[in-house]
Amino acid sequence: MKIITVSGTHSGAGKTTFIERLLKELKGWSALKVTLAHQGSYCPIHRECGACDNLNSNFCIVSDEKILKQKGKDTSRFKKAGARQVLWLKAHPQGLRQGLKEAISKFSKTRGLIIEGTSVLKYLKPDLAILLKREGLAWKPSAKAAIKKIDLVLDSGIIKNTPSLCS
Repeated sequence: MKIITVSGTHSGAGKTTFIERLLKELKGWSALKVTLAHQGSYCPIHRECGACDNLNSNFCIVSDEKILKQKGKDTSRFKKAGARQVLWLKAHPQGLRQGLKEAISKFSKTRGLIIEGTSVLKYLKPDLAILLKREGLAWKPSAKAAIKKIDLVLDSGIIKNTPSLCS
């Protein structure tokens, strides 16, 4: 199975929108949303991400359609864009490696997998690693650490204004 990762230099870089566009072009592909739980009460994006809620183990793989299809969730957007299968991995940093391994193993009969997440590059060598950036905003630490594994850096402002990815 081919794997593409889509990372961002910061929250709001356009990862989800870009993945939606990829899924519309890559028929039969699936998507995995990866969210890293924050330590303690510190949240670098200062908003509710849903990763830390009741995460009592090192990781959990969300497959419940009621949760995945909630309006506004990235996972719902992936499904609407044509993803064959969608899962959401929520993990503490110490559980990311094992959680990623288990989540990827659940994708069978799919042509390929698009993974949204920057920290996954610490444990994974995808077939293609894409990093989205937006000028003028500071890079998060995980993006700085992952830059050596990135194959392609795209300006999310240019992507947003391009009618089709394949034309």
